[in-house]
Amino acid sequence: MNRFSVLFAGALLSLALVTACSEDDPAQPAQPVTHDGESKALGEGQVTAYERIAADGSLLAVGVRFDEVVLSTLPVDDTPVSLMLPKKAGTSPFDHIGFDWVSQGHVPAPIYTHPHFDVHFYVVDNATLGTVVPGPDLVMPEPQYMPKDYMSGVDAVPFMGTHYIDSTSMELHGHPFDKTFIYGFYKGDLFFMEPMITKAYFETKPNVTVDIKQPAAFERTGKAYPTKYSVSYDATTKKYSVELHTMKMY
Repeated sequence: MNRFSVLFAGALLSLALVTACSEDDPAQPAQPVTHDGESKALGEGQVTAYERIAADGSLLAVGVRFDEVVLSTLPVDDTPVSLMLPKKAGTSPFDHIGFDWVSQGHVPAPIYTHPHFDVHFYVVDNATLGTVVPGPDLVMPEPQYMPKDYMSGVDAVPFMGTHYIDSTSMELHGHPFDKTFIYGFYKGDLFFMEPMITKAYFETKPNVTVDIKQPAAFERTGKAYPTKYSVSYDATTKKYSVELHTMKMY
């Protein structure tokens, strides 16, 4: 074997050893994986539900992302979009997401009568939502399941539940509504968790993370519930996202 062949063989051996070490290197941990669920059209763009799962299978985040073009091509009328989650993590309490465009806002006026999105992260399925009877819902959650400072909106909304609002929210104290976080119960049971965000706030291309007030306990145990939510814009992909994350097992 000539000198060139020896050098070439040595180089190949070195490359193989480096590659093998890189593949087995414990210093290179497995990365989280994002699994997309259902995707549907809204305006001229797409809205997609997703989960982010850690290498050990635990739930890191649940969210919804949508194309920037959605904001400039929204329908004139209210448009609900229901998106099934991929359900890759057994610890997730969530069944699906309701991404609802509310073109003129809703009561109570004038606080929430702004064009906005109701992003319902439902912990119950559509069949259960169908059992909601509109009208007064006077059955309160047990105290340990009630987040601090939250108060009931009293009336149940069909196919949703009863909205509980944080009494310390800025929009209830003279500040314009841009985003807020709502818990949804029905007859004392948790039905959803909901960031509610104005179209105008999305258009500022935010990147913000907000703490979610926690109850002392959740009735459904062995599940990972979010302690924070984020509203963000990715200039590279030109997509917005609303994400529940920083999960805590209960």
